[in-house]
Amino acid sequence: MYKRLFNQLNKILLVKFAGTFGSEMLQFAISLYILKRTGSAISMGVSLITGPLVDVVIMPFVGYIVDTVPHKMIMIVSQIVTSVSLLVFSLYFNLWPAGYFYILIGLIVMLEITDCFLSTTIQSSLIQLFPNDELQKVNSLSQSITSLAEFLAPILGAMLYTMVNIVVFADLEIIFELIALLGILVLKFDYKKTEKIVDEEASNETANKTSIIGNFLDGFRYMLKQKLIFILTLSSGALNFFFASMNIGYPYLLVKTLKLSNVQYGMTDSAMAVGMILGGLILSKIHLRLNPIMFSYVALIVFSIIVSSVGLSTITNFKTQVITIIFIIINATNGCLLTFMNTPLDTFLQETVPPDMQGRVFNIDETLSTVLMPVGTMFFGLLFDHYNAVIIFFAAGAAMLLLAIVTIWIILKKDYLKDQGTINN
Repeated sequence: MYKRLFNQLNKILLVKFAGTFGSEMLQFAISLYILKRTGSAISMGVSLITGPLVDVVIMPFVGYIVDTVPHKMIMIVSQIVTSVSLLVFSLYFNLWPAGYFYILIGLIVMLEITDCFLSTTIQSSLIQLFPNDELQKVNSLSQSITSLAEFLAPILGAMLYTMVNIVVFADLEIIFELIALLGILVLKFDYKKTEKIVDEEASNETANKTSIIGNFLDGFRYMLKQKLIFILTLSSGALNFFFASMNIGYPYLLVKTLKLSNVQYGMTDSAMAVGMILGGLILSKIHLRLNPIMFSYVALIVFSIIVSSVGLSTITNFKTQVITIIFIIINATNGCLLTFMNTPLDTFLQETVPPDMQGRVFNIDETLSTVLMPVGTMFFGLLFDHYNAVIIFFAAGAAMLLLAIVTIWIILKKDYLKDQGTINN
């Protein structure tokens, strides 16, 4: 039994690492290529906003397909379509170099579609791949391996970018996607855990006739009915909006205001990924005594306090070397806290949301977060151009702290935690 679980874990980690590493390296190359070829912030913005827009358009279809089609088939088809799209990109890019921007946007659209299907399916499949009591460990190690891939990909990407053209990056990702496909092919799914629900759905004549939009609305109504899940989803989306204050604010603060060098800034930025790796490893080794939701929101409270105070670094007279060390510690801590916030909630949802609803629930949650992140980036970008960083970081941290406290208060006041064991009934 243990050997089988170990093999399953290795396979899913291989899929996550190969897929994430290849994708992140290509995204790095595409962003750099568009910026250098066009020199236009608008062109860069179009490439960044394309993904979230695609997510919104395909949201009803992803949830429907993930909840009605065998997961292994979806994952295999997603990998094949990704590889074919990359191959077509390589051919067209060489044949029509003048249309590079349109070709790249087309590639971004295809990769976003397949990635959305794959990520939602993997998250919904873990309940079929592992026992419930192993989900926290799996999610934690998955977070660590994903963070490791995100940490290494830009480093290798930057090294290769000076030596090869962007087509080579696409060819390399094909190799990584095929490695991920190999991992998917040997995964063993336990459909017995969900066959009861599937049989009930099959016997329900109305359910069989439900349209894609109707199916999506069923999932949305389920979330509205399950107040705890609905609150967690709204809270997650709002947090991603405020997280943008870090994504846009940290580079502005460290490079423009505190005058860190590129190397020093790179070290502070890498510390976040290191913290997420460590956070995943820690969670994979411990058993939570605190309710996972409360554990996540306690981590959010600590995270919010740190964010609200980072702007104070602008009123110190520390040397850049000291500032670098301070922010390495801050970012590593924040990375660890982010894992503590996300992983227990993911595990909770996988354990409590019915398998036939997970595709829709996870897709709605992911799409909401994906859409609000670029909106937050634009919002905080404008703020950092016109207001003091101390005020902005304090306000963003205070807003996240208030959100955490209000969410906890609502959950406890309404006694939602008492009903979490029957949330899927």
